[in-house]
Amino acid sequence: MNSQLFSTLMGLGVGGSGIALGGIVAYGLGKYFERISGLILACSAGVIFSLLTFELLPESVSTGGLFATGIGIIIGILIIIRLEIFFHKVVIITDSPSKSMFIRSGILLAIGVAIHNFPVGFAMGTGLTNYENIGLDLAITMLLHNFPEGFAILLPLALSGLSFTSIPITASIVAIPAAIGSFLGSSLGIINPKLLSIFFGIAIGTIFMVTWHEILGQAIKRTDKIYLLPSVITGLILGILFTYLIL
Repeated sequence: MNSQLFSTLMGLGVGGSGIALGGIVAYGLGKYFERISGLILACSAGVIFSLLTFELLPESVSTGGLFATGIGIIIGILIIIRLEIFFHKVVIITDSPSKSMFIRSGILLAIGVAIHNFPVGFAMGTGLTNYENIGLDLAITMLLHNFPEGFAILLPLALSGLSFTSIPITASIVAIPAAIGSFLGSSLGIINPKLLSIFFGIAIGTIFMVTWHEILGQAIKRTDKIYLLPSVITGLILGILFTYLIL
């Protein structure tokens, strides 16, 4: 098997598996704990904020600098603002505003994670071709990293009432940029670090905006204020532990 094909399949498999595993857990919780969905969403938001702050942001800054990362974050925020305007005007999926909002949240977060998976896949493809140990480490990191992101993406879809088939469909869609990035990384070699940081920054901006406006916004509506902050803090702590003990 040539290196490009191997890298592409690795990106597709690793990216999709992490999302699918997180989605399976999300559907399990969404089915049995819908009454405390606000608490689960608040905790999920805390986990995502931790991953952004302690894993993605430092990684992006160390790769290509703060300025390139900042440019990417601004682009990512603008992308989500435009997408939210589009979805609010065009997408009417159900007769329930709550369900429609959950589906929109899942779609927007999936877009953010897909954008993030491209540069990570590129770095993995480069590593698998030139530095096999580094490439395998990045593959493991992507698998573990996509698990909580898969949970956060699929939980709103589970709460919206969409079927279990949403898991493989979403996992496949989110994994495709990882596969493309892996293919290009194995084919082209080293990419400009500042360009990588811009991609990382775009992912950070998109994921932050969706989490803040959609996931946390739904948690605020569904949770008593007395429980909201402890749930977010719990998520932050879990995210920090996940970042430093596993990633």
